[in-house]
Amino acid sequence: MDNLKILRRNLNLTQRECAQALNIAKTTFCYYEQDKISPSIEMLNKMADYFGCSIDYLLGHQTKNVLHLDSFTPLQRQIISYIQKLNDDQLNVLKGTLGTMAGASLEELLKQEQ
Repeated sequence: MDNLKILRRNLNLTQRECAQALNIAKTTFCYYEQDKISPSIEMLNKMADYFGCSIDYLLGHQTKNVLHLDSFTPLQRQIISYIQKLNDDQLNVLKGTLGTMAGASLEELLKQEQ
């Protein structure tokens, strides 16, 4: 399950942290990442909820991670609706502002995008 590793790394989580959150042994989580064992349907549901993605994404049936709006707070949904209305120049300003707030420069954010 390559996407499981991608999701974990994108969130800067360790295998141990994910295993604890999912209430499973670290070795079990490692085996899921390495495709040595397959998770149950119940575990797939739990992982999808935890990572905020679809089961299809976890199983590699999609090329993109799908975020579900119901996993966001009302304030986050409102911010997303504002972002959708911005043009490219405004998005770049926002990206720089958010990067500064998160401690990263615009250049660092652009490098991550490539």
